[in-house]
Amino acid sequence: MSSAYSTPSTIAVVGAGRSMGRSIALRFGTAGHPVALISRSGEKLRGIIESLAAEGVTAHAYPADVTDGEGLTAALDTAAGELGRIGVLAYSPAPVFPNVAGEVPDLKALGFTAAAETTAESVRPMFDMLVGGALTAAAAVLPAMREARDGALLFTTGTTAIAPIPGMSNSGIALAGLRSWARGLHDDLAGEGVYVGHLSIGLPIVPGSGDGDPDALADRWYRLAQARDTFETTVGF
Repeated sequence: MSSAYSTPSTIAVVGAGRSMGRSIALRFGTAGHPVALISRSGEKLRGIIESLAAEGVTAHAYPADVTDGEGLTAALDTAAGELGRIGVLAYSPAPVFPNVAGEVPDLKALGFTAAAETTAESVRPMFDMLVGGALTAAAAVLPAMREARDGALLFTTGTTAIAPIPGMSNSGIALAGLRSWARGLHDDLAGEGVYVGHLSIGLPIVPGSGDGDPDALADRWYRLAQARDTFETTVGF
């Protein structure tokens, strides 16, 4: 099938934040895709919607927690019913890092654990957020994508999906697993017109920082989803 969308379908940005999620919504929204934003905080979503509106993109909020399977599925179903079939799923929930020059984030405070301190209990919240939500979201949108023989599932991760980082072993277990599953899904769906892609970001996401600028990353995602010629691309490695 053609790599271009004849009539842009809805993009659901799951884990939408003020940085990467907003930029993905802006890039796809300016290309004509109806935009559904999903995040736990309705207040945060309202702020993102207002900022997008100032740039000419209309987005709609569907508050849901990615660790609540029923709630996330309901949000995606409602978005599809109101905006049209979800043809692009962008999944990128993550802990918020303080991207301030010279400031080192407190990894323990953000829920990360070193390898020797990693337990089943410390991995479970990371798995639920990074993998469980991805599985739920994909299951909610895939049937319509497969029926239409058109769709794109876009999974954004960080360095630990590919390489270990001291102090972040529990997220590494989750993200490496997500990457492996997404690769398998890419291969499974290759003949059905549904693209699965993975973008791993190995540098701070900071406006105006070149490759790490969220708008630059979102544009990279858009071009990858259009070309559909590779499963994975990395930035900052």
